[in-house]
Amino acid sequence: MNVFSAYLAQPKTRKVLSRKPGDEGFSLIELVVVVAVLAILAAIAIPAFTSINANAAQAAAKNTIAQIAKECAVKVANLEQNPEFNVPALNGYVVTPADGSCDGAGGGWITASREGTANQDLPAIIRYNVETGVKNCTMGNNPQWCVGNNW
Repeated sequence: MNVFSAYLAQPKTRKVLSRKPGDEGFSLIELVVVVAVLAILAAIAIPAFTSINANAAQAAAKNTIAQIAKECAVKVANLEQNPEFNVPALNGYVVTPADGSCDGAGGGWITASREGTANQDLPAIIRYNVETGVKNCTMGNNPQWCVGNNW
């Protein structure tokens, strides 16, 4: 019996035997705190990621319009008769002139107009003049967009 008593008297054995059932794992309060922290992080992160598609569409429209205008300028410089460009399909924007004519673009302007009014912080109309190289845009709620975004 001495060996058994000595075994029970050891601190490691006492610690194991003194545990109550259910002492392992996390408490309900700890789990609720973790879930609340994750919800707060999601509430901050999700709006930041939802505008990525709109910003990408706007950047694509700017780049495409600039590329079209440069293409038209090269064709005009090469003295092509009635130069045309392929009208691209842009996500969220409509390119005009719809017939793809470089010279019939309303004074040389190639325009991308935003479809709908979903995001008022992005330009509603992006314009690039083929003849002069002038770029401008029309905004919804943020008239400073053209200045701060190098357009």
